[in-house]
Amino acid sequence: MATQRSLWGRALRTSTLVLVLLFGLLACCADGLFYHPNATVYATAAGYGLDVEEVSFAAPDGPRLHGWWMSAEGDSRGTVVYCHGNAANLTLHARYVAWLPSRGYDVLIFDYRGYGKSEGSVTRAGTVADAVAAVDFALARDPDRVVVFGHSLGGAVGLRAAAERPAVRGVVAESTFSNYREIAAAKAPWISWLVPFVVSAGSDPDEVLDALPPAPVFVIHGERDHIVPVEVGERLFERAREPKLLWKVPEARHMSPWALRSRRQEFERRFEEFFAQALASERRRR
Repeated sequence: MATQRSLWGRALRTSTLVLVLLFGLLACCADGLFYHPNATVYATAAGYGLDVEEVSFAAPDGPRLHGWWMSAEGDSRGTVVYCHGNAANLTLHARYVAWLPSRGYDVLIFDYRGYGKSEGSVTRAGTVADAVAAVDFALARDPDRVVVFGHSLGGAVGLRAAAERPAVRGVVAESTFSNYREIAAAKAPWISWLVPFVVSAGSDPDEVLDALPPAPVFVIHGERDHIVPVEVGERLFERAREPKLLWKVPEARHMSPWALRSRRQEFERRFEEFFAQALASERRRR
């Protein structure tokens, strides 16, 4: 009997170890699904009609990050820090903010660690640290007029970074979400019970939404979004505190509504109105 109990005990410990390792492996893989970096050059600055300054700055824990600084044409009206989505690199995503310099805005678009020319390997906490470093770079040049604009994953990252820097005057969160586990469950509801085991917690925007007011938040979401369902964006808006704005675009999918020619003029007008509102809002204090 003693030998049998010993064998059972050993089998149980082995099974437990295998399960722990399996769930650990699944967690790493599941978290990795949020990131698809590469170094492919999709377009040059000249191809976008831009004359950019290539900039480099360090994340707090070391990796050097690469970005493009797009200077405003004429007198600057303020600065936009753009946090792009989870795939490719800034040479693809710059198209969504290339219109801003001609309207008088300075723009900093940057790559998270592991993306494009940026050093290091991507992690969730790392993306937030990288965005904070980008905000600090922008604030050093324009201390009073910085607004953060993020698309998809970039919206989640941008909300976290803005919460850490009271000098940020507002946040535009486009096609984004407020909780990593929640979006994972929304994408795979049939195995949602597994999500707490395979998607790690931490760095969720909904943990810091209360830190943003009185800086306003502008939530933009396509009603036909097939990547981040519009219901997820609605929950982000509901959780945010005033002042806040919501614009749901009926025909838009996950790509920025700016890409729709029928919506481009309206997008630019709404963005500029929000930027003016953000600069007029009361400053945050700590």
